Amino acid sequence: MRRAIAVTLAGPVLFLSACSHAPSVFDGGVSSPRARVVGHATLEHWQRELRLGRRQRPALRFDNLSQTELRRRLDRAAETYDFEVVSVRFHRPRQLAPEVVVQTRRYLYLAQSARLFWTSIDPKRNTGDDRTGWRFEGFYFRAQDEHGVPFFIVYNAWRQTEPGGGQWARSERLYPFPHG
Repeated sequence: MRRAIAVTLAGPVLFLSACSHAPSVFDGGVSSPRARVVGHATLEHWQRELRLGRRQRPALRFDNLSQTELRRRLDRAAETYDFEVVSVRFHRPRQLAPEVVVQTRRYLYLAQSARLFWTSIDPKRNTGDDRTGWRFEGFYFRAQDEHGVPFFIVYNAWRQTEPGGGQWARSERLYPFPHG
């Protein structure tokens, strides 16, 4: 039996397939090989969205945090919420779009804590519209276990004419944000 997992917060929906019967260290989640495939596909999707935005609305401006400030905020969150920052890569479709990979052994704790530190690392002005006011034109955040296997991914891309983002998790309990 297969089920589709919709990876979206707003905007276009990316459907990724997952085996509901695959073995996992997580409760009913997808297998490690499948999680790696999904992680790669989600990153490619995000990069395509950044390229699309670069072509569609090149004049749109974002008030980026500096690379140094983002790293400082990530380090503070890592210390507080018990994860290690594995890598930070700054894409430049037009301005900055961070790709962050973190690692922990405390999967559920990190997933449940993400809401607490997210606004610090991916800040947004209060505009009354979820599609506007973001500091970066895109953000990709992958949390992985001690074996390098993703257990949740959150991403967004705001420059294109239909901006949005998504999230994916290896199991229902590991989604960092409410979803439907």
